[in-house]
Amino acid sequence: MSSTQAGETDRERRTYSRIPFLAEVLMQSGNQEWSCNLLDISLKGMLVEPPENIDIDTAKPCAVALFLGEDAAIHARVNITHTTAEGYWGLTWQHIDINGLKHLRRLLELNMPEPALLHRELADLG
Repeated sequence: MSSTQAGETDRERRTYSRIPFLAEVLMQSGNQEWSCNLLDISLKGMLVEPPENIDIDTAKPCAVALFLGEDAAIHARVNITHTTAEGYWGLTWQHIDINGLKHLRRLLELNMPEPALLHRELADLG
């Protein structure tokens, strides 16, 4: 497969808009806890920059906390689904409580260039 075909396949699979958003994410797995830099976020998950030299089992789910303000936070369970050439982790949501989902939706509404796109993506979630 050529790189052009691979790129087209990636775009076809990516059905959720990724919003650049810089913030700190706290992650926890087992008895380990660490901080990551959030790079972008979507209805499907997040892209984070983990600390260097962290030794965790990427096959196990992690707990995450993204604090958005005094009373706003997204608490969720995620899976590390891939790593990029730059060493970033792609995280996929496994479970988000209802309040976290409300905050995620509002965050995306405020940062998407076309709010109608968010409504289409939410409808695609079914």
